[in-house]
Amino acid sequence: MKLLLKIGFLVIFASFFASVTVAYQIPLAWDANTEPDLEGYVLYGKQGSPCPPYEYIDTYPEESLEDPLNPRCKITVFEKDVVYYFVVTAYDTVGNESDFSNIISSKGEIAYCPSNISSDGSGGGSGGG
Repeated sequence: MKLLLKIGFLVIFASFFASVTVAYQIPLAWDANTEPDLEGYVLYGKQGSPCPPYEYIDTYPEESLEDPLNPRCKITVFEKDVVYYFVVTAYDTVGNESDFSNIISSKGEIAYCPSNISSDGSGGGSGGG
């Protein structure tokens, strides 16, 4: 299966506590998996380089998605000038995890790794799927 990850625009919000913390929300969306045994999705990411290994961010079970036919989420980051890279995988009811989706940067650009670095789901580990 091949998942296509997409990014929206950056949204800035501020929380006022003892000091002002500025965070940036990055909306991400991806193509829904059509396999009948789909259980959900796992999001991975990292800073600085688009190549694996990636760090686990969160798991999105299919039943928790607002619209399973158009899966999406929002990621909060705290450093405006840092480029973040994201990939998503799908997992099934027995825990099999797909290869990574395409790589998308926080700038909304598709990123690539040199071909000698693996980009399958085995490099990111299982984040709870």
